[in-house]
Amino acid sequence: MPSAARKLFLKGGENAISMRTLAKAARTNTPAVYRRFKNRKDILGALMRRIQQDLSQVVEPCGSLQEICQRYFEFLLAHPHEYQLVNSGLFTAVDAGRPNLELLKKRSAQWLGRSEEDCTGLVLAGWALSHGTATLLISKAVPPAYEAKLRTTLAETMDLLVRNAMRGS
Repeated sequence: MPSAARKLFLKGGENAISMRTLAKAARTNTPAVYRRFKNRKDILGALMRRIQQDLSQVVEPCGSLQEICQRYFEFLLAHPHEYQLVNSGLFTAVDAGRPNLELLKKRSAQWLGRSEEDCTGLVLAGWALSHGTATLLISKAVPPAYEAKLRTTLAETMDLLVRNAMRGS
């Protein structure tokens, strides 16, 4: 059923998902959907957890915060609908947590020899830069002539931030 929910979301966004439409898409009946999910919020929560797992597979093998930000950014561009769901207000409403953010804090602390608390600002900056850059490109707000420069600027800025963090700035 999660793959059917994902297909519905990709076609019509969160409003395309209901217990009845999921049952039809999964080729089952509505009572079967209710046995698996309490309500629509549970379906959206399962969908978000699936997307988080997909993203986790992308960032797990990375060897630096810069690489994680770059891979995260590429994932967002390749999956704009999933990105919309994961970064929507629904995320908080279904209380999905942010395991990938916690992973980034932990890995950054290891790489930089600092505490997770010390790395929180750096990780949030990387997340914000990746998110903002992806949003600008997905929304086509950036003139095509500047797209490559924007991508390069993301990478250069993350390098600068990490270098500063390594120096203790």
